Amino acid sequence: MRIKRKLDMDRYETMLRDLEQMREKQEISQETFEEMKQKYEEKLKELEEQYFEDKKELELDLEELGDLGERITAQVESAVSKAMDKVHHITMQFPDSFESGVYHSAEEVFEGEFESDTVGIEFSTENGHIDLRKWDNDTYKIVVTKKVRAYSKERAEEKLEDVVVPFEHLKNGKDILKLHAPETNAVISISAYLPASTGGGMLSRAHPVVYDLTVSSENGHASVTGLTVGEASLQTENGRVGCEGVTATHLDAVTENGRILVEDSEVETGNLSTENGRVELLNAQGTTITLATENGSIRGKMTFEKATLETENGSIHISPRGAGTYTAHTEMGSISIDVDRNIPHEILAETQMGAITVASDLTSLSTGRHHIHVKSADLEGAIEKLSIEVSTQMGSIKIQ
Repeated sequence: MRIKRKLDMDRYETMLRDLEQMREKQEISQETFEEMKQKYEEKLKELEEQYFEDKKELELDLEELGDLGERITAQVESAVSKAMDKVHHITMQFPDSFESGVYHSAEEVFEGEFESDTVGIEFSTENGHIDLRKWDNDTYKIVVTKKVRAYSKERAEEKLEDVVVPFEHLKNGKDILKLHAPETNAVISISAYLPASTGGGMLSRAHPVVYDLTVSSENGHASVTGLTVGEASLQTENGRVGCEGVTATHLDAVTENGRILVEDSEVETGNLSTENGRVELLNAQGTTITLATENGSIRGKMTFEKATLETENGSIHISPRGAGTYTAHTEMGSISIDVDRNIPHEILAETQMGAITVASDLTSLSTGRHHIHVKSADLEGAIEKLSIEVSTQMGSIKIQ
């Protein structure tokens, strides 16, 4: 609770500074400035009173923890500092959010068909989401939604007309769709409805379409549903990344502040990483995968030949559903492993500060306070086996 109040305090202080800058630039009226300033100052005062009450109690607790308390404090302060840098970045991206008025929106629609079965998608937006999904038609449809804030409908229409979104469909042996939203205060979101197969152009009969994706948003989520993908790069600074029902040769998914979820998908190779957020794989399979986050948990219900899971501050829960080699590490957090008894397995676990527990029906070759070795009787000579090595600096480990 104290961390949340600290984040809220820093956020309101940043908003007050930005509000002052906006008044100086005459981006908001004096009346709006005075009204918002009073609200922010009242909220900040309330948070400060609550924060310092919590601080007294926490200092007493940390004194009892000694060195451990100092380590926890250092880790938390580092995480808070990083998070507040992102909060400041986000608030500066949305100056319209401090103004009066209501939101108005307009749509642009682009439609066409593909002449080849390999299609490149290159989409980007500064403020807004990007969604790519399969549909049953043999043509494509791109819907661009522009949203602005204005005092009147007439002013909104003027602002919407000023937002020009360029769209290109290039055809040179490979179809390429390009849509890069301009830098603007408007929110520009992109929804693409794409065919799973095509039979147009040079193709005499239906062929499955493979999409190469390059998608990025600074403030908004990115998602892909139901597509067959070759190379995919999905990036956002402040927002989640999601894939569902996707088959991909290679997947790169990156966000600074947000969750990454890959569900019911087959990914041959992949790298999924976020700075502040959790990473989840649910019913995913493939050859090689790397999952990483600095501040967040990792959960994997998956089947890969090789998987690496790393987080600095957060728990890890892995449930391998087949043979493979898994490595997991966290600096501050617990680790839990669901072991499939039908697969020959070997598990090495280590914690520097915490307990290790093992299910009673699993065979432990060595048992120690901070180290343990679990090995099934049928491991020797097994062609397919499950190998897991996990470690945490500060946290418990549960093998079940």
